[in-house]
Amino acid sequence: MREAHLRLSREHLRPVWVAKEAELRAVQTAKPTFLPIMGRRAKEEYHARLAAAQETVTILRNGLEVIERCEPHIKKMIEEEIENVLRAQCAEYVEALAARRQKEDWVRCLDRFSVKIFEFTRSLGNVRNVACSGYGREAKVYSQGAVQAFMLAITAAQAVEDEIKFANRISAEQTRLLQANGFDCRPLPRLQETGYAVWVSKISSLALADAQVQFDLLIEQTKILYETGIPELKGQADAVEVAQGNELHNFLLAAWDQFRAEVAPNIYSGDTERNVTETERMLVAAARNSVLGRLESTPAATTD
Repeated sequence: MREAHLRLSREHLRPVWVAKEAELRAVQTAKPTFLPIMGRRAKEEYHARLAAAQETVTILRNGLEVIERCEPHIKKMIEEEIENVLRAQCAEYVEALAARRQKEDWVRCLDRFSVKIFEFTRSLGNVRNVACSGYGREAKVYSQGAVQAFMLAITAAQAVEDEIKFANRISAEQTRLLQANGFDCRPLPRLQETGYAVWVSKISSLALADAQVQFDLLIEQTKILYETGIPELKGQADAVEVAQGNELHNFLLAAWDQFRAEVAPNIYSGDTERNVTETERMLVAAARNSVLGRLESTPAATTD
């Protein structure tokens, strides 16, 4: 109701202020050229008109400034109250908030994925080097050490793929929760399936020369993913978080509009001036109490 009266007051004052500003400029423009040498009565009449016009404009301008000062505080208070109402009474809103917080889990998963990619790339470099040692060129057989290195690389690849699946499950679950509660938000990014374990397994069956080519391709791919792909995914997730936040805020604004519609029949222009005055006094008192509270909570200076 306070917001409605502030808006009603602005709608009333602004056109009047604009008209009175124009009247003031007209009085200023109509200043007689020879005013300094005119008679006292003519001077008094002109200055009286000018003072009256200036006073009216000042009163109206001050009234608008009161509204401009009060409105942001009232809007903030309303938004906080609606947020409390939604959290207490709207299960869909609460579920959507919980779903949005899954981004934190997703980012932690992506951090683990980054570590796993780094470890996998390092294991690939190791197996590539070990594969050359003791390789039977005639039989095209890798040494036992190389076989063990391949197994370690496959295990590291599987660890990467496990993190991908976990991150994608988080993304899918968030999407499901949001949609189930009526929110058509952008979902968290899905990580592309890699098939690295199968790739390494296939490399282990190749001749050394062919295997070295595949090692280079695979290592190049994992380095690109580590250096640019992961930062891009984090950037996408940040953009999604902003978009989801906007969607939730739009839900709050829709609720706000409903409250406005509910109070509209109870807004009477005859109450506006009193209501705006009360609002200003309330905010001034709240600000004063806030300042006093901070001062009282500040430890007193002590002397030895």
